[in-house]
Amino acid sequence: LLLLKGFGIPRLISFGKISNFKILVQELLGRSIYLVWYTKDFKTRLNDICLLALQCLDRWEYVHSKGIIHRDIKPYNFLFGRKDPEVIYIIDFGISKKYRSSRTGKHIKFTNLKKIYGSFRYISINCNKGYEQSRRDDLESLGYMLIFLAKKYLPWVEIENTIKDDKVLQVMKICQKKVSVTPEELCSGLPFEFIDYLKYRRNLEFEENPNYNYLKGLFTEVLKRNEQITDERFLRFIEFSILPKKNSADKINNNQKSTSYQKYNEKKKKRKYS
Repeated sequence: LLLLKGFGIPRLISFGKISNFKILVQELLGRSIYLVWYTKDFKTRLNDICLLALQCLDRWEYVHSKGIIHRDIKPYNFLFGRKDPEVIYIIDFGISKKYRSSRTGKHIKFTNLKKIYGSFRYISINCNKGYEQSRRDDLESLGYMLIFLAKKYLPWVEIENTIKDDKVLQVMKICQKKVSVTPEELCSGLPFEFIDYLKYRRNLEFEENPNYNYLKGLFTEVLKRNEQITDERFLRFIEFSILPKKNSADKINNNQKSTSYQKYNEKKKKRKYS
């Protein structure tokens, strides 16, 4: 976290050890993308997802530039800021890893039969197969996450629900499903740019540096077609998503405040005309 200190990364306040406990204190952030997207009153808009994709790609470009891959991309790990609710933050670097040596700058070597890290729903096909992860795998996971937010469905979600006890079988079945489903089938009903995103990712080599500008350009094109190249609607969405719903007690207090303010104005008018 000290190495990643920057825009869109939670501020590290303190860390250390007290007795037998390890302590980590970070800034308080807002709600996660998952909680916002599945609020009953919220209707998913494609433009919001594209704007979200642009921010997420910015974050991965920054994180990857520090020689680190996240390996646990899912909607729960993207949070809105509280003081800056238009900013998306990345959290939970618990299973992150350096893909490049800080001392030599060399990329890690490709290996197989590795332990599987991350959420089965969003991990890449290569990760499902037990291959070493690199930058391309973070990008594939992000693609699955965006498609899930847009459609509220992925073809292998049903496998998660039906096979819960046997994790090995679950991973194998999910991997088979991911391989069998084409990008066109996976992105049916979405703009062709989503298909291009997945195809580009799957053509990346293990050590290849992704073209982040190209990927961001895909989602920018969707926004241009929809005549939305500003963040105005996104900011209105943020206002809805971040501010918690006030409970009845808050409403009573607000009514009391408005009533007292109204009485104050009436008194002021009487004084003026008397």
